[in-house]
Amino acid sequence: MDIRQLEQFVAVYEEGSFSRAAHRANCTQPALSVQIRHLEDEFGVALFTRSRRGVTPTVAGKRLYARGLAILNTVADTRIAMRELSGDVTGAITIGTVPSISRSALPAALSRFTEAHPNVELTLDEAYGGTLTQRVAAGELDFAVVTSAVSHEGIEATLLAEHEMALVSGPGSGFSPLELIRLKDLPPLRMVLPTPRHAIRQLIDTHVARAELVIESRIESDGLNTTLEYIRHSGWSTLTAVASVIDAVDSGTLIINPIVRPRAELDYYLIRQVRQPLTGAADRFVNLLREELAGINRRWRTLSRGT
Repeated sequence: MDIRQLEQFVAVYEEGSFSRAAHRANCTQPALSVQIRHLEDEFGVALFTRSRRGVTPTVAGKRLYARGLAILNTVADTRIAMRELSGDVTGAITIGTVPSISRSALPAALSRFTEAHPNVELTLDEAYGGTLTQRVAAGELDFAVVTSAVSHEGIEATLLAEHEMALVSGPGSGFSPLELIRLKDLPPLRMVLPTPRHAIRQLIDTHVARAELVIESRIESDGLNTTLEYIRHSGWSTLTAVASVIDAVDSGTLIINPIVRPRAELDYYLIRQVRQPLTGAADRFVNLLREELAGINRRWRTLSRGT
């Protein structure tokens, strides 16, 4: 067994399909099947049960997966440690963030990071959580920041920050800036919402259902900037992450209202492959993001509760 075979086995295990695993491993499906057969012959046990629906790991497969992750993690960690012996922070990082992070914590963290570490190449990707999770699983992103603790084989989710959502409306909505509201007390609203395929929409639907809030009319849009610009020029509203709009508090271009009893919580999670530790550069960037998110949270508490 070599490292490449182990990586291919992990791909099949996590994808549950030889075709998807072959795409992820950048090889043909027949070649991948041959490598898995070689592993099974070497160990003398079946690692997967094959069916038309895909593959299911056997007991031996589950045990190899657990040990394999540890091996791959150790190998990756060793490579990182050797590259960083010089003490210089170099290399490349590919980062994915949900739109609310891209509008708030990311620019500030990016400015601080590039000032301190000019020799690190950065690639940034903005998308909603489901897309980012798929890209992390495929190894296309070193890490991503999303709004739900995803449950995905081979992906580790770590709480990065506990935030809230707010009601955001246009100046013609009749709401007063920073007035505390309860969703259940609101009249029927015209709302712009993300499409149902995204995790933040699931959170919104949960809060709306719990409060029995009546939505008079709705527009679905996956463009956060488009949503906020439309609201700014109308009397429509949305529920979104505080981080998306906190900079608009001072300008007054949007009416932002804290939600109380119960508060509409929204947490940010760092997701990455279990088998791939963060490099020193990536770890530094994550720490900066954490600091910026904490700063946004402190400012919001001051604005919304006077604390």
